[in-house]
Amino acid sequence: MTHRILILGGTTEARQLAGKLAARTDLAITLSLAGRTES
Repeated sequence: MTHRILILGGTTEARQLAGKLAARTDLAITLSLAGRTES
């Protein structure tokens, strides 16, 4: 089962967290920057 996680970014910490979580195959990460999204 894939879990979806939305990270409201804009900080270095948010980008680092998204990068680390993206390596996991059981998670679908979406990083949102000022209303824009990158999966």
